[in-house]
Amino acid sequence: MTEKTGRSARSLIREARRTESNEGMQNMPLVGDDGFRPDRQKRWTNPLAELIDDETYALLQKHGVLYEKAIRDHQIRKAYRQIKPGMSSSSAIEKIRESYPYLQFDTIRKIIYARANRSFPA
Repeated sequence: MTEKTGRSARSLIREARRTESNEGMQNMPLVGDDGFRPDRQKRWTNPLAELIDDETYALLQKHGVLYEKAIRDHQIRKAYRQIKPGMSSSSAIEKIRESYPYLQFDTIRKIIYARANRSFPA
């Protein structure tokens, strides 16, 4: 333990390493897998911009009425529709899986091929 701080040398080294890694990370853009991308002015962008405006989305988000899993599924379907014409289905799913590594191949496949709203017939 050091006399001035009362902390061990190991804890001081860990803190220095954390500070170094945090300083290097500040210049890197943060990109969440859930579609929320921080901007300089805003904390996020609207992942449903083609459906609702930013103010409405912010209000719904503030009141906690958005179902994040459904938004994620919508983004997965949208990404699949955009990249599918240029490649096979399995390649497109693997490409999407790179953005969502916590989801399995079959889970993404089920999200893509599930009907969007099961309560109404297609």
